[in-house]
Amino acid sequence: MLQVFLIGVLLLNINTAAAFEPISTSIAVGMAAALTGFLATYQNIFYYFEECCRPEWISFNKTGLEVDLDQKLFGQHIVSRVVLKAITGFMKNKNPKKALVLSLHGWTGTGKNFVSYLIAENIYKKGMASSFIHQFVATAHFPHQSQIENYKSQLQHWIKGNVTNCPQSMFIFDEMDKMPLGLIDSIKPYLDYYETLDDISYRQAIFIFLSNSGGENIVQVALDFWKAGKDREEIELKDLEMALSLSVFNNKNSGFWHISLIDKNLVDFFVPFVPLEYKHLVQCGMAEMDAQGLVPNHTLVDQMVRDMVFFPKSEKIFSVTGCKTISNKLSYYGEHVFKQKTTADGAGAGVSAGWNIYSYFYESCDSQWIDFNSTGLEVDLNRKLFGQHIVSRVVLKAITGFMKTKNPKKPLVLSLHGGTGTGKNFVSQLIAKNLYKKGTDSGFFHQFVATAHFPHQSQIENYKSQLQHWIKGNITNCPQSMFIFDEMDKMQPGLIDSIKPYLDYYEKLDGVFNRQAIFIFLSNSGGENYMQVALDFWRAGKDREEIELKDLETAFSLPGFNIKKSKFLFL
Repeated sequence: MLQVFLIGVLLLNINTAAAFEPISTSIAVGMAAALTGFLATYQNIFYYFEECCRPEWISFNKTGLEVDLDQKLFGQHIVSRVVLKAITGFMKNKNPKKALVLSLHGWTGTGKNFVSYLIAENIYKKGMASSFIHQFVATAHFPHQSQIENYKSQLQHWIKGNVTNCPQSMFIFDEMDKMPLGLIDSIKPYLDYYETLDDISYRQAIFIFLSNSGGENIVQVALDFWKAGKDREEIELKDLEMALSLSVFNNKNSGFWHISLIDKNLVDFFVPFVPLEYKHLVQCGMAEMDAQGLVPNHTLVDQMVRDMVFFPKSEKIFSVTGCKTISNKLSYYGEHVFKQKTTADGAGAGVSAGWNIYSYFYESCDSQWIDFNSTGLEVDLNRKLFGQHIVSRVVLKAITGFMKTKNPKKPLVLSLHGGTGTGKNFVSQLIAKNLYKKGTDSGFFHQFVATAHFPHQSQIENYKSQLQHWIKGNITNCPQSMFIFDEMDKMQPGLIDSIKPYLDYYEKLDGVFNRQAIFIFLSNSGGENYMQVALDFWRAGKDREEIELKDLETAFSLPGFNIKKSKFLFL
């Protein structure tokens, strides 16, 4: 309408001018033509500033994805090959017959989320921050089986609305093995071969499912190859297909049990992630050092990886956690090799703080109330905590490394174990004292006690919702919040699983940035085994200060993860 009006005004001027000066008519016509051309491209100007569903913002970079999979993803030769071919083939096809559906399976820390990230980075200009990428986490977004019908309706509405907005949308479903039964079946029509559904075409969308299911069987195949003296690169996709079918499709807890996506063959590629070995963790460590701006130090990374836990117990071939904990462990091992970067922030900080008068009287989430004192924590641990040399060293390094990292990849999660009266709660208090100006009285310090806050198993679903709401709300209020969970050995089964998404590597979850938070779990589980290790050292005539962290790792893994009452069995 604006375009028509402006041209009309120019034409009116042309008619008026024609009676007096013929030359001006030509000029006016030229101006009208120029203005028409400008207005025709007027909308394109905004395409460069505001993300929209156009090639300026969505453009597949095959070379970029190939390089990223080759240089940033370690130990996953099958994944690199399958994902590159699948994404490339789909993006090159101008008229696909259906949406692309990938299902990524494997042990934790093997790279499933990371591969999703790489795909997004090479399709969307804004990567994972794109408004056309939609991520769902089972325990965060669909925690209650009783609400399954509501979830189905909401999920269908969300997918339909977003594909209407942009046909090239991407949907990522994490924790498929924890997804309520029947939920994924509700989106089956959008993954099928329909040309349109209610006048909407879903054929250009991408759906990615992530699941730990199948991990144990994939591990067994990899272990069989190792025992046969074969290299892991000899493992082919066909060697893992049977392992996946047994553990995924026939398992009630896999998220894929008896769903129509499988029956109708709507999943295009099942992608297995093989467990990572020592050399792959070293590669992850070196890459993470580079990403964090650390001075390259192979010796430091080697030391870090050697202290990590591997399995099976006798062979120690595969990593328990994969690359997932590398980022925060680097902070622990490599605090002294950070590159020092000078900034000009200091001068402006004092000026801006001067305007923040109320922050001097009322606690706020800024440096006036939250300021980590590394020296203070070190002194407190040395002078006030007795007989816990391992605790002092580990806690100081962990907290210091985390607080020095400006952009951590995930929240810091500490789990303190031991007999009653050994100092677990006291250590939490010392951390709070040296982080918050008001210590444990800070409004950003939150403590939960199992028998006080979550006493009834019958209320588990309510507890889950309340806990998620509490954590999300408080981190929204202050990203540097601290959450203490005491009596983990008495915690209701399944409750802590509900907050797993807030402890994970997601950049944001429902628009909330969780990576600066600290979570500390306190438990008596493992106390008896630690006592036995200390007793063995004493009987051998060794000093207790000779006990190292690695001497206690096996003692911890037995009671910590293999006893149901410890509440770490299913985490």
